[in-house]
Amino acid sequence: MGYRVLKFEPDIKSTTPIENILWIGQFEHMQVENNPKLKNLKELCSPDNRFTLYQWKQYFEDIPYKVITNFEHDFVMEFLFENDDFIVACVQLFACDVETSYYSLEIPQDEILATLSMLKLKKSGSVFPTILLENININQEILDSEKPENRNALAQLRILKEIALHCQTYEVNVKWDVKEINDSL
Repeated sequence: MGYRVLKFEPDIKSTTPIENILWIGQFEHMQVENNPKLKNLKELCSPDNRFTLYQWKQYFEDIPYKVITNFEHDFVMEFLFENDDFIVACVQLFACDVETSYYSLEIPQDEILATLSMLKLKKSGSVFPTILLENININQEILDSEKPENRNALAQLRILKEIALHCQTYEVNVKWDVKEINDSL
């Protein structure tokens, strides 16, 4: 037996080659004040700085400590900086491309028609994020002024707004479709 969901997600036409994905760094330090090179690395690890993995590794070569890859995943990595047997710093890298972050919303079967009707959408398709954002904002105002039973719909609209803003940032459309989910129990 199965059920249906209405799924919203970025409309990705082609994936970004791994060498072109930009990464953002998060810095954790133990002795940053003692080393100006670590201070520079800490400054690089800000939300404003995004570099390719190759560029990050070049920055790491300038650090006078041994660099150890602690873990490596498709979209998250952690590097440790070691002096003798002591870890002096840690840098975590997070991929920040449209397909590397999981932005999607699944609307339950019993709310599909109401959601499609509210947002004036067909059963499936793709839309420019700005148009979807306008529909979301209009409906949020209407639902806010009505009964408290609209909490679930408002929460779904907030999540959908985040998806639309994410898609707008990466200049891709938002797609939606009704999907059949099969229970394998």
